[in-house]
Formats: sequence, C-alpha cells, structure tokens
Amino acid sequence: MSSARWWSVAFVTLSVGLGAGMLLQSQSASALRTEITLRREENQKLGRLRAEYLELLRAQPSDAELQRLRSDHAAVLRLRAEINALKARADAMARQQTAVSP
Repeated sequence: MSSARWWSVAFVTLSVGLGAGMLLQSQSASALRTEITLRREENQKLGRLRAEYLELLRAQPSDAELQRLRSDHAAVLRLRAEINALKARADAMARQQTAVSP
C-alpha cells in the first residue's frame, strides 16, 4: 500500500470516527437539554407546592382556636339534644292536652 493511500485510509477512518463521536455527543447533549427542561418544570412545580403548603400552614387554626372550635361543636351537639328533648316534651304535652280535652 502506498503512503498516499495509507494516509487517505487513515484520514477517512479518523473522519468517520470523529463524525460518529460528534453525533453521539450531539445526541447526548440533546438528551441532557431535555432532562434539564424536565427538571426545571419539576422544580417550578415543587416551588408551587411549597407555596401552597405554606399557605395551608398559615390557614390552619392555632391550638387555642382549634380547642375553641371543638368546644363550640360540643356545645352545638348538646343544644341540639336539648332542643330535641324539648320538642319531644312539647309533643307529649300537646298529646296529653288533646287526650284530656273532650
């Protein structure tokens, strides 16, 4: 093989190798850009979720407020029971009056 032909084969081989390397690097860079975009979107979503979480924390009642609400709820239940008992007594009294009245 002549020296010129050997250099041509070496040059072509080197060119093909460099071209393949550049293609692989380009594909890798494209995949990394896509991953970066996805990570940025996830980061933005995480930021929104953190803001929502902090908003929910601020909206939570304090321990004292929660205790007050629980006692108010218990009072409402007691008052409902009392109202139902009074209605039952009133109905019973009305039935007695109609039974006694001719």
